[in-house]
Amino acid sequence: MTESRSALEVLNHHDEAMVAKDIDSVLSDFAEDAVILGPDGPIKGKEAIREFFAGFAQLLTPEFIAAFEITRQGAAGDVAYQTWKSGTAVPLGTDTLVVRDGLITTMTFAAYMPS
Repeated sequence: MTESRSALEVLNHHDEAMVAKDIDSVLSDFAEDAVILGPDGPIKGKEAIREFFAGFAQLLTPEFIAAFEITRQGAAGDVAYQTWKSGTAVPLGTDTLVVRDGLITTMTFAAYMPS
């Protein structure tokens, strides 16, 4: 999985793996010392990242996945960015990935999930 993939290729693989709820495949995109920066603070290292995505995968109901839509996506060099939504459950989500040697070293994540 680490063969000279572009930031956009890594982002697309990340999206596919999340929709499939394949946490091992999601983790294959991350460097061992990767960090996710989000609203609840930093998440450091693959084991903590595994826990984060395993928890998030619980939200991925068939309805959530059916309504999932990437609204904007692009990359510049080793940085990829996207905005996305999933119906009224998440009207706005964002991800930014910094990719080095085909692996995510840093990711930012935020999602607006009204109650």
